[in-house]
Order: sequence, then C-alpha cells, then structure tokens
Amino acid sequence: MGIKELEFTIENIGHLIDLRLQALREGTVHPKHVLDVCLLYRRMGCGTLLASYDADTFFYLLYQAADTYLQLLERKHLWPALDPYYLARSRAEPLLDALALGDEALVRRIDALAEPQWQAGMEYEDDYWSLRLLPRLALPETPRAELFDLMDRLERAVDGAEFPRFDVLKALLQGDPEAFEEALLRAIEAWQSRMERARKSGTGNPLALATDAHVFIEGIAFVRLARARGLRLRTQYPLIPPLALSAPPSDIKRRPLW
Repeated sequence: MGIKELEFTIENIGHLIDLRLQALREGTVHPKHVLDVCLLYRRMGCGTLLASYDADTFFYLLYQAADTYLQLLERKHLWPALDPYYLARSRAEPLLDALALGDEALVRRIDALAEPQWQAGMEYEDDYWSLRLLPRLALPETPRAELFDLMDRLERAVDGAEFPRFDVLKALLQGDPEAFEEALLRAIEAWQSRMERARKSGTGNPLALATDAHVFIEGIAFVRLARARGLRLRTQYPLIPPLALSAPPSDIKRRPLW
C-alpha cells in the first residue's frame, strides 16, 4: 500500500471513530462498541506511524485506545445490564496499548478495574491468566510470590500447548534475555502468520491489514516491559519500529467519551 492510500485509510478510520463516539453518546452503551473504538484508535496510531513516522501522534492514539477502555470500566456500574462477555479479562486488549506506552499509572488503573475472575465459557483460561499476569509484571509493587503464583496458574491453563505469550511472560519473570528474545520472535512470527492467512483468505479486515498488521503492539508492550525489568536487548525487531519505543510525551490528555 502506498502512502496516499495509507493516508486515505487513516482518514477513514478517523471518520469511523467520530461516528462510533457519536453513537455511543447518543444511544445504548455496549462494551463491544467501546472495544471497537479502542481498536480503531490503535489502528489509526499504527497507520500514522507507518505513514509519517509521527511518534507523538502514535502515542497519543495509543493513550486514547487504553483510556477509552478505562472510561468504560470507570462507568460500567451505571449500566448493570452490560454484556459480561465483552467485559471478560481476556477482552482487555487495551491493556496492551497502555503497556506499549509504558504508562504505569494507566496500566495500574485498568488492571484494578478489569474483571478479576475467569469467566468460564466466555474466554479461554490461558488468555485470562496471561492478562492477569502481564500488567502485574509492569507494576513494581507486585510481590514476587504473587507473580510466580500467577505464572503457575497460567502454565496449568496452557498445559503444554503452543502459546507464544506464555513463553514471553515466563522469560520476563525469570529475567532471561535470551529466552525472551527467542519467545518474542516466535510471537512476532505468529502474528505475521495470522495476518498473512487473513490476507490470503480474503477474510482479513482491510483496516487491520493496512495498519496494525505491520506494527505489533503486543510486541512493543513486551519490549518496553523487558527494558523496564532490566533486560538488555537489541535495538530493533521485526514489526517493532524503533520510534515506537521512544519516550512518549508527558502531557497527553484524556478525550472524554461521555
């Protein structure tokens, strides 16, 4: 895709965000629609980084992706009939946007308000435990005993199956840079394969294939977390632009959803 086409895609995403926000403000609140807005913010950020190397706008849009989800969590008590399927911990993908920013305060607030219990029948147990452990690894006050307990629970849920995120988290907890890089590269390859299958099958979301297919937000989150935990790593990885690991602006402001 050329730059002009990518810029057109970014513009379309912006229009979609505005339409979705207007619908949320005027109609019935549904958590799936909020998650859709979060994902659109992420994709707009990835597209902007690819099109113009604008790291500040990339970080601003990742912040909006994470904070929009946080605003839902802060107000969910106002809507007791919200579908619990979309509030399950494994749907808390905007945690990855907060982690990719390295915004410890934002991670802490989302983690504190996200669903604490596994929702059997609504989510895979390994996804649940991985998104319980991941933010706790980012918070320095988390006791090591708690981290190892969460890892044990995740390992039992994975039960020997292939799950690249598990290997990354295990290496992070053990502080093993070589194992981390091996696991990170496997996670990147798995993401690339997933996007390529979607492209070849014709079932892929065109917005995804143009944007976050080329910028691996989860990988950015992993690398930031590894560096914060003191692992010495190389400076560049596939699908993780060096600009995405630069320092975000300190003055990003919330965009109120309601």
